[in-house]
Amino acid sequence: MMRIACFVVAGVFLLSAVVQWNDPDPALWILGYLVGAALSLHSGLGHRAFLPNAIAALVFAVWGATLVTTLLDAPVEAFTSFRMESDSHEEPREAVGLALLSGWCAFLSLRARPESEREEASEEASEEASEEA
Repeated sequence: MMRIACFVVAGVFLLSAVVQWNDPDPALWILGYLVGAALSLHSGLGHRAFLPNAIAALVFAVWGATLVTTLLDAPVEAFTSFRMESDSHEEPREAVGLALLSGWCAFLSLRARPESEREEASEEASEEASEEA
């Protein structure tokens, strides 16, 4: 099931890269979405790579943080229309794209942690839950 999800997300990121051709700064965005697609495809093929996914998640998160304020004043039309009807639509959409890239890469990096680290984290969570009870 996870492999299928990785392939679907890779396809979505590839499609996102393709539609960036009409963006005012397409190269940067195409590269970003291609990185997300490649990491997702890599994971879907059964390879777990913690460091590349963690670095990508961090880069996308920092990049997205520079645009997060645009979400506060974003018109609803920025997210309900496929057409770019105003310049005020671009940056909020970019912020959401970066949030998706960052979140997905962070998820893949957590999945890629060595089994022993995941078991330790699970045991610590269980211990904390039993102490609270």
